[in-house]
Amino acid sequence: MGWFERLFGNSPGPAGKLFARFRRKSRAPTDPDLLKIAKDRKGHVSRRAVRDEYNRLVLEKYAHDKA
Repeated sequence: MGWFERLFGNSPGPAGKLFARFRRKSRAPTDPDLLKIAKDRKGHVSRRAVRDEYNRLVLEKYAHDKA
């Protein structure tokens, strides 16, 4: 029995469910202006800090849509 069969099973059912989970995750388009602001503020720290700052800016910008 190969590693793939041990991991996913013999039938394509479990593997299909696994790969479908990854296909469901779609990425939203990036706002270039907010990304530039986030890079300017946190670019020297790390990519994770830039991503967190970008997410904070997006939430701040679009918070009024939910209100």
